[in-house]
Amino acid sequence: KQWYQRRVRGPHSQRMKEFDIIVFGGTGFTGVHVVRELFLTSKKEALSWALAGRSVEKMRSVLQAVARETGVTDYSDVGVVVANVDDIVSVEQMCVRAKLLINCVGPYYLWGRQVVEGCLAGNTHYLDISGEPLFMEQMEADYHEKAEELGLVVVSACGFDSVPADVGVRFVQTNFPGTLTSIEAYVNAVVGEKGFSVHLPTFQCVINGFSNRSSLIKFRRERNLPRLPKFGAPFRQKSGIWRENGVFCSPFAGSDRSVIARSQRYLHEKENTVPAQAGVYMSFQSTALFLYLCVFGVFFIILVHTRLGRKLLLKYPRIFTLGLVSAEGATPEQIEQASFSVTLKGRGYSGAVEGEPDTTVEAVVSGPDPGYVSCSRFVTQAAYSVLNHGPRNVGVITPGAMLDIPEYVSRLQQRGISFSITRSDTRQS
Repeated sequence: KQWYQRRVRGPHSQRMKEFDIIVFGGTGFTGVHVVRELFLTSKKEALSWALAGRSVEKMRSVLQAVARETGVTDYSDVGVVVANVDDIVSVEQMCVRAKLLINCVGPYYLWGRQVVEGCLAGNTHYLDISGEPLFMEQMEADYHEKAEELGLVVVSACGFDSVPADVGVRFVQTNFPGTLTSIEAYVNAVVGEKGFSVHLPTFQCVINGFSNRSSLIKFRRERNLPRLPKFGAPFRQKSGIWRENGVFCSPFAGSDRSVIARSQRYLHEKENTVPAQAGVYMSFQSTALFLYLCVFGVFFIILVHTRLGRKLLLKYPRIFTLGLVSAEGATPEQIEQASFSVTLKGRGYSGAVEGEPDTTVEAVVSGPDPGYVSCSRFVTQAAYSVLNHGPRNVGVITPGAMLDIPEYVSRLQQRGISFSITRSDTRQS
């Protein structure tokens, strides 16, 4: 039987849980930033939390260092839970102790399923920061009905993949004076003079996403979900490379479009909303960065589609990514100088959905370093929203389907992440 069908010893009632939140993998590069965010904000939320991982010594060292950095003098109420993703029993025993688990242990295609199953067995909400479409869609296919039956959320993509785009689209929909039928999102990452470095485990997830693209296509074909209906004027995805408003643009290869589509499908099927067709693109304010990524992209595409190439990318990441990826990750100075913005351009109708769109709404989502600082704020505030406000919907869904958008956006605004409407026009007939 699946794990969630087995009986796990421990308090299954949410009211009886020992901790409100457990962060699994909080000693990793991204997990430490989640721990920092919890130190800074959990007291205000009146929520208890714990750190989970393999080494008690390492977890205590992280707690001590982050407490000192954030000025927290008493953290005796923060728990330490021993769990190893390779040990099924320890995963189950960890999950049953929390109302909600934030999973920072990736790559998720290797280590995510057992944690999801542990959460279902322990009556525990599950959030992660995965950007892996195949993993996310497999979890939806395998566990949505069970999670919905239990009243639990199992939600991936609660980090930079894909909150700014997914919640950003929902933000535009919420503020649209009529019916939104199409939207384009332009993702722009800003790098400071110190440059930037991608952490190796993050790069491993990217490699997996590209190398599993054929498996994703096959999985979607076999799942055979009905096509979403299209409303309004025809919408065409842009392709290739082009200049727009003085900057280079290209299609974004991440998970954002997949997550947006899942949100739109869920809300259409559950609430009979009009689904918005979406395109997601990268925009490059720096021509030098654009040229660098073009060169890197050629090498990456060649290497990622062969077993030897993937082995070389992972064994010698600094060499084969021209310095972009390292085992050490970004330095504090690089993180401090980094920021992001996502510009969303929505089109739709003020009245009847027919003919050419007459209404345009543009919005911008922006904040500090996307990979670690903003990422940790996205997932932590999502956890607070689930526990203190309640999820809008349950099941294996997306951030945009789970969250009360105005409430969540308000939370992020208070943590330095901006959501703003920059333009709203309706053409007079």
